[in-house]
Amino acid sequence: MKPIFFQLGALEIHSYGTMIALGVLAALFLMLKNARRDGFPDANVVYDSVFVVLLTGFLGARLYYIIENFQWYRHDPLKILAIWEGGLIFYGGTIGSLIGLALFAKNKNIKYLNLVDFLIPYEALVHAFGRMGCFLNGCCNGIQCDLPWAVRFPGMTYSVHPVQLYEMVFNLFLFLFLLYFYRRRKQVGSTTAFYLVTYGMGRFMIEFLRPAMSSWLMFSWNQWVSLGMIIFGITMHQISFKNYKKDNR
Repeated sequence: MKPIFFQLGALEIHSYGTMIALGVLAALFLMLKNARRDGFPDANVVYDSVFVVLLTGFLGARLYYIIENFQWYRHDPLKILAIWEGGLIFYGGTIGSLIGLALFAKNKNIKYLNLVDFLIPYEALVHAFGRMGCFLNGCCNGIQCDLPWAVRFPGMTYSVHPVQLYEMVFNLFLFLFLLYFYRRRKQVGSTTAFYLVTYGMGRFMIEFLRPAMSSWLMFSWNQWVSLGMIIFGITMHQISFKNYKKDNR
């Protein structure tokens, strides 16, 4: 594990933040390359939307993490500001970025679902980089196992599932499939709906390999959120399909 890539005096460059930054740069490069073909000829729309996603997504991800770990933070509130130590939860970031994009789309007079459909594949790409950052940082560990590819993080006396790498690979394949799906979509919102269902299912299964911070009725909190994500995605697909059929009568 390598939580700190390198250090220059008192300046420490952390692997988690570095991987997120690399993911954003890769996503931005591909978005600008594909924007004109995919219906967004104005590069400023891409830059502005990425800024909105980063800002609101970060705030949502951090807030979700703080809420989930409130009992720990209430004893040391200043740790809330220690973002370089990690502490972001993807679901909070998704909720925050979707709200931020809704406000952005309304302000720019852009169709919201068109914008989200365009951006959602790249969220999977950034998420893949982020999971590699988690692995290098040694956070978000899996449960104990004795498989040949199990890993042992510093300070541990046993080996665990490298769930960060499982999810990184899953997100990379999801990114590629979403790009393919988006360019062949027939109804607006279908790419986002497909993402919600597919990622929700994948995350639900991966959560069985992670220690639950909190649980209810046999499932972890993140699994319940995953189920909600799946239901919402299916509902969105049904609505978008009905609208498509209505518009093409």
